[in-house]
Amino acid sequence: MKYIPDPVRDVDQWVRNFELQRSFSYEYEMKSSFTKVSASGVCVINVGERLTGQWEGGDAVQRFEYIGLGDVEYVRKGNEWGKEPRGEESDVFTQMRRLLSFDKFEYSGFDESFLYAFKANVPFLAPDRRKEMVGFLSISKEDYLPVSVWAGLPDSSIYWTAQIFDYNEYKNVKAPVREYRDYVVSFQGGAVDDTYDLIEYRLDLLSVAYRIKTESGGLSISLPEQYALEDVARMLRPGGLSVYAVAAAGKSAMRTGYIKDDLYKPVFLSDVLFTDVVVKDATIGFDQRSAPFITLKLREGRKMPHAIAVEVDSVLIATASLDTSQTMDRIRLYPDMLYREMEMLRAYIKQPLGALVVSPGGGDNP
Repeated sequence: MKYIPDPVRDVDQWVRNFELQRSFSYEYEMKSSFTKVSASGVCVINVGERLTGQWEGGDAVQRFEYIGLGDVEYVRKGNEWGKEPRGEESDVFTQMRRLLSFDKFEYSGFDESFLYAFKANVPFLAPDRRKEMVGFLSISKEDYLPVSVWAGLPDSSIYWTAQIFDYNEYKNVKAPVREYRDYVVSFQGGAVDDTYDLIEYRLDLLSVAYRIKTESGGLSISLPEQYALEDVARMLRPGGLSVYAVAAAGKSAMRTGYIKDDLYKPVFLSDVLFTDVVVKDATIGFDQRSAPFITLKLREGRKMPHAIAVEVDSVLIATASLDTSQTMDRIRLYPDMLYREMEMLRAYIKQPLGALVVSPGGGDNP
């Protein structure tokens, strides 16, 4: 069915979809009473950013270059790179999210895009005049994603603005220096060689740089330093998939599940229809509204009930209403996740693992 946009009704979802993309490029400017900053960069959402630009204050002009990854920020200093805790200088995405966190956008018509006014949330620009701040947002009529945002004082003496483009083109943000953390992975049962191959495939699915070798009783894995212990444990969770029929009422259900363990989102689960052994592939895509989805491709077509629920790694992640009139060999799901989370979900489905224990290794590797 062709999507027919409603600019008044749909703007909140369009703004939400901005956060759910994989990546984008941007150019931005910020002007305060004393300084002006302009920069361009790329952002891989939930991974990192790389940007270059200049700062102007009085008669001084200073160039800068930042790479932000996780909680780490790299700053170019001449021909060297310094490292420090991540700040907002290398996190323009967070600045954009904060700016667009306003809960009411007033539709103002369109020219080449849908235009909106809103109450800007940028108190740091002019704390004494923040109530005067206004904002304007432009949404593309092609993919329904933000193409520009402006916020500041009505006379433009102070402002923050960004142009956003090249959504979801392949981009990568890497540390300018190679520093790794070591982790030990131990497990019960199964051969080390088999587990080695499975973990390699899981990490390949996540596009993570790594080094791996066998050790007595387990494996040693080195990953870039922005990945902390909890990140690695999340990457190597068991995964796996179960698909349930959804019952119409609790009395006919096997059990009650909750979407993402939210007690306000109960689902009555009936029979298990199939598990990951039936799934041939899992892919991520974007629909006409630029909302991301994941498609389960089955090894063969099968009849389905009118509603199903999907559980991955023991967490109920989504439900779907299906067409029961025909045999289906693929299922589309909208789990309302960030793109990086959906990549993790895909990896859990495509490569289940046994129960693993991840612990810190012997130290950092330069």
